[in-house]
Amino acid sequence: MSHELSRRQVLKLVSYASAGTAVGSVPLISRFFVEKANAQTATFVRENIYTFMQSPAKVAALRRGVQVMKSRPANNPTSWAYQANIHGTTIRPLLASWNTCDHGTFFFFPWHRMYLYYFERILRQASGDSTLALPYWNYSDVGAQRVLPAPFRIPANESTNSLYESDRTGNINVNSGAALPATIVGYASAFRRTNFFHTTTGSSFGGRRVSQTSHTASGKGELERRPHDQVHASIGGLMGNPITAAQDPIFWLHHANTDRLWERWLRQGGGRVNPTDDIDWMNDTFTFFDENRNAVRMSARNILDTATQLNYIYDDPLTRSSNAVALSPNADINSQRTVASTPEEVAVSANGQEVTFVLGDTPLTLTAQAQNLLARTVLVEDSTVTLNVIEVEYDAENPLAYDIYINLPQGVAPNPNSPYYAGILSLFSLHQQGTFSLDITDVVSELQRRNLIAGNSIAITFVPPQEKQRNRRRRGRPNQVQQAVRFSGVTITRE
Repeated sequence: MSHELSRRQVLKLVSYASAGTAVGSVPLISRFFVEKANAQTATFVRENIYTFMQSPAKVAALRRGVQVMKSRPANNPTSWAYQANIHGTTIRPLLASWNTCDHGTFFFFPWHRMYLYYFERILRQASGDSTLALPYWNYSDVGAQRVLPAPFRIPANESTNSLYESDRTGNINVNSGAALPATIVGYASAFRRTNFFHTTTGSSFGGRRVSQTSHTASGKGELERRPHDQVHASIGGLMGNPITAAQDPIFWLHHANTDRLWERWLRQGGGRVNPTDDIDWMNDTFTFFDENRNAVRMSARNILDTATQLNYIYDDPLTRSSNAVALSPNADINSQRTVASTPEEVAVSANGQEVTFVLGDTPLTLTAQAQNLLARTVLVEDSTVTLNVIEVEYDAENPLAYDIYINLPQGVAPNPNSPYYAGILSLFSLHQQGTFSLDITDVVSELQRRNLIAGNSIAITFVPPQEKQRNRRRRGRPNQVQQAVRFSGVTITRE
């Protein structure tokens, strides 16, 4: 965005727009603006919400901005509904930019950064506070901050609190003050990856390299898998589904944190860089709307430096240092893992039977003899253990998130704060019959350290979302989940 448009580029953009781009009842847009964001001289600081909410004036401005946006008609690009529908919607016909979020590719990070940037500008203008910046929810580094911030749950009244959303019905009751489990908010696995993208197979921080964006794809990067997907699934409700997620106000703080972690990853060094030599990643353009309802086209080259190009920074000093830094114990990156050329794999099955597995209202445990995989400790620095659930099918309108446990002893109650807890079978943006993958290296390592993996067998237990079950009981409904998830098999790979 720091570059000037040539006359040829301007003519090209005007020609493009002259074809007509209708946005509901909004007049035809005469041209697309490629903004020079640093024309805004102020540098905005995105704060940790737990710092931000110490100022009643800031919380009031945030609530006011959201409320004003919610009061606007849905066909207004600066309305809450329109902005949410950019991420996803089932409404037809689609208006400009709706359903264009990227998941499962290496465009995930730049697309969401652009999305947040223009949303923040719209929110700032709607609030009437020219200093307002979007806060972030740092649920990873401080245990006490894994609780949903108070302004988003108190008062618990959607008519008086624009930040409150009643439909947060995931694995835990975040609206009651229950904390997100530590396992799902860790980013150690993602930060161990030094490569931004991978190609056909493998793993990376940022996702699979592709030539064009995708609404749902199978090439997720490790940070998108966790904590991004895991937090979406744990909160549940609107947040549990890409087509409704951005309707929940906490979505924006969750993604501001994801954006912050991207900056943190880059500052670790050790080869961690953006793929600036990739033509597609740098030049593919996406369309958003600014606070004046102008359509704006951007590409990754316009958003690489948040301070100079987008005029915002984070209050987190670890996003601005060019030197390697020490992270919290939850995000220790000292042990770098490299990908071996030949992975070891075991198939997890039900007594060796080849069947279609169905997850319902009771736990399902699958076991495997994993002598080759477990013969050598996974505490060595060059190993990554990954759980893969194959050909997953689910109800896209009700994507239930099952908890996953490793070697949960018979008779022991599932507890997400136990060492057996591996995370959530998150179906967020997973395409039908796709493979869900989760790095379980840390939990297997911890179980081995505690001698909780005995012999050569390993067990995977899928537990139905307990908070969903409790909600059904409170409402007097049968305690039953009707064949919510189906899959063809499970494998564990070690690389």
